[in-house]
Amino acid sequence: MISHLILPIAQATADESATNTVNEANQATEQFIESLVSFATRYGMSVLGAIVILIVGNILAKFISKRISGLILKKHPEEPSLASIAKQVLYAALMVVVVIIVLGKFGVETASLIAVLGTAGLAIGLALQGTLSNIAAGVMILFLKPFRAGNAVKIGGGDVYLVDEIGLFVTKAHQPDCPRVMIPNSKIWGSIIVNFSDTVDSQRRFDITFGIAYGDDINRAIQILEELAASDERVLKDPAPFIKVDSLGDSSVNIMFRVYCMASDWWPAKLDLTKAGKEALEAGGCSIPFPQRDVHFFKEGSEAAG
Repeated sequence: MISHLILPIAQATADESATNTVNEANQATEQFIESLVSFATRYGMSVLGAIVILIVGNILAKFISKRISGLILKKHPEEPSLASIAKQVLYAALMVVVVIIVLGKFGVETASLIAVLGTAGLAIGLALQGTLSNIAAGVMILFLKPFRAGNAVKIGGGDVYLVDEIGLFVTKAHQPDCPRVMIPNSKIWGSIIVNFSDTVDSQRRFDITFGIAYGDDINRAIQILEELAASDERVLKDPAPFIKVDSLGDSSVNIMFRVYCMASDWWPAKLDLTKAGKEALEAGGCSIPFPQRDVHFFKEGSEAAG
């Protein structure tokens, strides 16, 4: 009898608890929707305006930076690196302005934000002194132009590099035998730079030393080399070739063969004239000596007799 009374009561309690849970869930959902509607009503236009500003600002930043880059490239077609860096820096600067404007839409004090950014920039600058020195050196290289992309340069008396691209942080290059090289700009700007592609009046000089035997006719050898220089169209007449006895070696009389040519002809002309000079001297009766040593043998008996 008691069990018949308890079961209905328990069932009623369970139904009431389930009803309360559903009501609480409905109330929470309604509160969330009301909060969402309130937020949308209060900040909806600001959020929408911020999104529009970001989209339009991004489009304008890309357009302006691309336009400026195109103008630089049109005025200085030999400086693609400068145009590329100007495009990246200008786009980043414009986007910073756009973000500050967006934050201002939400009531953020832009003056305080700029002060914070300045302080953060100072701290970052102190922490990244080496990186900033690379940037400063990159700016100096881009504006003073000690070399350009495609030039062959020697830095600090080291190896010769062929420049591929000048960046803000590093200069990308490769060695003549093709390995890729990335050189920090600060290492370049603090060193002596020899630009083999940028010569005075686009000319380059090379010296070749030819040795002849002491018994050979020096004047004849000089005449042969003068005729060789005159017959090669790559050798410039002004400055005139300089062919004189340079030194007296241990086993040869050394003749300096100094000529000028255009920078583009320097390497092949030097190689060709080295070969042609040897052949011409031999054909003219001059011998190309090589180091020799006289060795004298003495017998102990004859040495004692002497």
